[in-house]
Amino acid sequence: MTGRIRSWQVRLLLDGTSPEGVHVCGFRLQCTRYERCDTAHIVIAAQDGSALFSRLTGRSGFDRPDIELQVIDRLAGEAGWRSVFHGALDAITRENDPVSFRLECRDYLCFLLDTRLTRSWSNQTAIEIVQQAAQAAGLEFQSDLNGNDIAGDYYCGQFWQLEHRRLSASAQHRYQTAFDLAFSLARDHGYECQARGRAIIINRPPDADSGQIFEPDGMTMQHFRYDFGLSGAVSVGVRSWDSRQRARSEIFYDGQEFSTEPPASGAALYTFRGPGLRMDDIRRLAQGKHRRIVSHACEARLSLPAIAGLEPRHFMKLGGEMIDRPRTLAVDAVDHFFDLSQGYRQEVTLRDRIF
Repeated sequence: MTGRIRSWQVRLLLDGTSPEGVHVCGFRLQCTRYERCDTAHIVIAAQDGSALFSRLTGRSGFDRPDIELQVIDRLAGEAGWRSVFHGALDAITRENDPVSFRLECRDYLCFLLDTRLTRSWSNQTAIEIVQQAAQAAGLEFQSDLNGNDIAGDYYCGQFWQLEHRRLSASAQHRYQTAFDLAFSLARDHGYECQARGRAIIINRPPDADSGQIFEPDGMTMQHFRYDFGLSGAVSVGVRSWDSRQRARSEIFYDGQEFSTEPPASGAALYTFRGPGLRMDDIRRLAQGKHRRIVSHACEARLSLPAIAGLEPRHFMKLGGEMIDRPRTLAVDAVDHFFDLSQGYRQEVTLRDRIF
């Protein structure tokens, strides 16, 4: 196991090339499927620190240095380098040692965070609006959703307008940045939003039938948490109203079926509100809320030697000797740790997102 941890080599790419005389001494990556940027803290040693510092400084906005971290497992006989992080440089710190530097980076979702949008939309679908938000942030847009995706074909306009421009300054509405807009629309329509390189990707959440499943060995269970309050009857209620037509709609979802009647006593009830939603929107919102809530009923955190290609949105099989029973759980977060003395290892957070 020690050999597997220490068999990795690492290199840093700056603007697509490997700078001469720069070596990676260690790094920590935090990669999640949550609504936040993946982050990287990288420690490097540079033979010519002044030249490196002058090359990185003086660049801001969308012209920040491009940072890519790549690894290769020599013990496994891999032929090519594998990227584990690709993003923009936020800050650089020069340590007491004149050749030692610390780089702080975020993936390219940070460009969405740094882009403020002050406009309104009408007669456009959610996918089209997210695409415009990504392009406004100087990023590419990709989606594997086909024309049969009914939710993505609905217009987010006319009477379902996304905020109103005349209220944006005084009301300080929720769509402050392109990041807020993209993730809000993706979440409400049942999509997942992520960055891969300089591309923003919108797609359906993977399931265990179509996703990649890992069965690692050499794992150490840090903890396993089982929430009894979320493991039983859980119901989500969503209420909406239309001030123009003076109409109100309400729906309840228990994970199996929709109902207009509230659940019986004993069930955990979570309620939400949204103005001007159609019944299809209410049903989709209730289903998405229910899935996100009950996924926290089961949580496991593992420590293991690094696995090439392991990312959030993958799946992992655990045996019954480690938890209550054999389960296939979704990978929610992967923390990467590497240094020259301890090698390369990962800590993985798993939750039950098999629906």
